[in-house]
Amino acid sequence: MHIETLFTYLMLTVIGLLPMMNPPAAATVLLGLSKGQDKNFIVSQAKTVGFYLFCALCITFLIGASVLELFSISIPSLRLGGGIIIVAIGFNMLFPSPETGNGPPGQDSIALVPLTIPSLCGPGTMALIISLAAELAIHGEELHMPSVYGGVFTGFAIVALIAAFTLSMAYPLLKALGQNGINAFTRIMGFLLICMGVQFFTLGIEEIVQDIYQLL
Repeated sequence: MHIETLFTYLMLTVIGLLPMMNPPAAATVLLGLSKGQDKNFIVSQAKTVGFYLFCALCITFLIGASVLELFSISIPSLRLGGGIIIVAIGFNMLFPSPETGNGPPGQDSIALVPLTIPSLCGPGTMALIISLAAELAIHGEELHMPSVYGGVFTGFAIVALIAAFTLSMAYPLLKALGQNGINAFTRIMGFLLICMGVQFFTLGIEEIVQDIYQLL
C-alpha cells in the first residue's frame, strides 16, 4: 500500500467533490421539505443520505460510465435530465400546494430523491466521478491501483460523513427560523434551485450544440 498515493487521491476526491456537491445547499432543500417534522425525522434523513450518497458515489465510480454507455446517455443528456428534476423540486418549493404544503408528518423518505440525487450526487458530480474513473482506466498501469482505489473510496466515505453532518444541522436552523421564517426561506431556496436547474439545463444545451457544431 502506497500511503502517499492513497492520501493524494483521498484529498483530491474530497477537495474535488465537496464544492461540486455543496452540502449546505442540500441542507436547505431538507429544511424546506421538512416543515412539520420533528428532530428525529431530520436526523434520520441525514444519516440515510450519508449511506445513500456513499453508495451512489461508489456505483457511479465503478459502473457509471458503463451504464451511460449501455443506455446511450451522454453527459449533456445527464445534465438536461438533472436540470429538469431540480427545476421541478424548486418549483414545488416556490409554489407549495395549499392542500398539502410540503408534506405532513410521516411523509415518505426524501433521502434518496431529492436529497441524494440530484441535490448532492447530481449531473456535475457524476460527470466529475466518471471522468476520474476514465482517467484512471487510461493511466492505470502507471499507478498503484489498490492505493488509488483506497484513497478514492475513503474520500467518498469522508464526503458522505460531512454531508450527513451538514444535513443534521438543519434542525437547529429550523427551530431558529420559526414557521414564518421557514416559509420565506423555502420560497427563496426554491427560486435558487430553479436557477440552478436552469443552469444545468443550459450547460447541457451548450454541450449538445458544441457537439453538433464539431460534427459539421
